[in-house]
Amino acid sequence: MKIGALILAAGLSSRMGAFKPLLELAGKTLIEHVIGHFSQFCCEPIMVVTGRDAQLLEDFLTEKFSGKISFVRNPDYAASDMFASVKLGLKALPADCSGTFLTPADIPLFDAALLNKMAAVPAPVVRPSYKGKAGHPVLVRKSVWSRILSYRGEGGLKGALQNEPQAFVEADHEGTLLDADTPEDFRRLRTFLSGRMTKRE
Repeated sequence: MKIGALILAAGLSSRMGAFKPLLELAGKTLIEHVIGHFSQFCCEPIMVVTGRDAQLLEDFLTEKFSGKISFVRNPDYAASDMFASVKLGLKALPADCSGTFLTPADIPLFDAALLNKMAAVPAPVVRPSYKGKAGHPVLVRKSVWSRILSYRGEGGLKGALQNEPQAFVEADHEGTLLDADTPEDFRRLRTFLSGRMTKRE
């Protein structure tokens, strides 16, 4: 059974002041980094939930990853939250998926090695962590999907998963925690990635 990937890219990017999925980091957009990791792991399908600037993003990704990306639009992106996009994405995944990774488009610095470690853990929900802090992506197996879709309580995805058995996989670095919600966050991403690239040289 295959494992899919849901990339949540429907948000307004209001705190950043620029469209986050297409911000450039080390020569690639944030969402290209994310898709690259899922492609290395051979996720199928890789689905992007779009909203703001949906056509722009879909056209960009169709050109970059011809035939490899599926899309579902959140028509209420301006008034809804990320959990609404999670539900739309889960409903759109094919029946032969045994699970899916979930992540916002602005968390680009996890890696395929982490995905392999997570997939090897049989728990219904598997999360990466670094020094005690949970990060992304989250692996949610199909057995949990119906309860996520029916959840109407508080806390979004976190609330929906709070009573599910969860396992944690320790990440090798803090990239799994770093997002780009604000310009300051984005600068932290750049600094962290620059430091990692320097160490490899």
